[in-house]
Amino acid sequence: MSWTDEQFASYRKDGYLLVRGLLSGHEVSALNGEVPNLLQGDEKADRMHREREKSGAVRQVYSADRYSAPFRTVTRHPGILQPVRALRGNDVYVWHSKINVKDAFEGAVWLWHQDYGYWMWDGVEPKLISVMVLLDRATVNNGCLMVVAGSHKWGRQEHYADTVTTSYKQWCLDLPTLKQRVNEEDIRHITGEPGDVLFFDCNLLHGSGHNMSPLPRKTFIIAFNDIANKPRPVENPRPDWVVSREFEAVS
Repeated sequence: MSWTDEQFASYRKDGYLLVRGLLSGHEVSALNGEVPNLLQGDEKADRMHREREKSGAVRQVYSADRYSAPFRTVTRHPGILQPVRALRGNDVYVWHSKINVKDAFEGAVWLWHQDYGYWMWDGVEPKLISVMVLLDRATVNNGCLMVVAGSHKWGRQEHYADTVTTSYKQWCLDLPTLKQRVNEEDIRHITGEPGDVLFFDCNLLHGSGHNMSPLPRKTFIIAFNDIANKPRPVENPRPDWVVSREFEAVS
């Protein structure tokens, strides 16, 4: 389950690594079997936060790992946890988890951003790693993730709040910064099959386009934080579903 020296070197160079076929078909089926109930649940009853498209379709479901055994199990998968702990050099806990959904012909864009552009305001250092599990086939047409290779080395860039493009406020980079920083040849499309898993740095610039395809695109994202990087007190702290106050080391 451990990475090779070449894989660690590739991650450190590009800010991400895609591992093909990390989860078995059985493991992916167990996750997908939980999704319909998680999408349709009652927030007052199950305490799982949901974001929606302008149409009302669910765009995100947070904290599946707290309420679904298969999703909790995948946060402890050796093929995920071992490299994350090795990259951090420490124990980690789940900062948050979320199921991202892009329905066929409907799923909206995610603008170019760095996750740490959000998270710095939560009182943490950039010591977080995200892991994205593909639950469906991801293609260019159905809005696969796009990353800018090597952008994690820029450090955090200034972000602004976009409240117009989608139903959900997004922190993103402004156009002058994008024009200055992003080269076409550095943009990579993360296409793949269910069970493929992407690891990426919290300062990696990424986004995704509209789903123009008849194929839905679902992913499960686990953000892991260094156990020593617990959030400092801040004004107007965000809720627990997005900034966990459960500091259980994952093992």
